[in-house]
Order: sequence, then structure tokens, then C-alpha cells
Amino acid sequence: MEFGKISPLSISESVLSTLGRKVASGQNLTMTECLMVLSASGAIIASEYGPGPAEMSVKVPQLPETVKGLLANYAG
Repeated sequence: MEFGKISPLSISESVLSTLGRKVASGQNLTMTECLMVLSASGAIIASEYGPGPAEMSVKVPQLPETVKGLLANYAG
């Protein structure tokens, strides 16, 4: 008797399937659930289609001038 290989679901796949069933049943997602779906879908897309470690580079984000001004106000 031969058995097929069973691989566990990732947390992202679990979140997408659970919340996908909720949407398919006609229910609305909460704000938290929407953020969970966005994060999980980003993880799935990145793992399937994203760049490999060799192509990735870290870039320091630049703050907008309004945020820099706000930081200056709170620093002083």
C-alpha cells in the first residue's frame, strides 16, 4: 500500500482558507481580518514569485518631511 506525501499547511495558507470561507459565505471581514489577509497573501505571493535572497537588498526608508517635522517638534 502506497501513501501520498502530506505536507502541513503554512499559517498563511490556513489564514487564507479560513477567511476565504468566511467571505465565500457572504460575511464581511473585520479590519483585523483584512490586515491578516493582506499579510498572508503577501507572504504567499513573495514565497511563490518573490526575488531570491541573492537579488534582495535592504534599503533604508526615507521619512517624509512632515514626519521629520513632527519628530523635531516632539524632540524639542
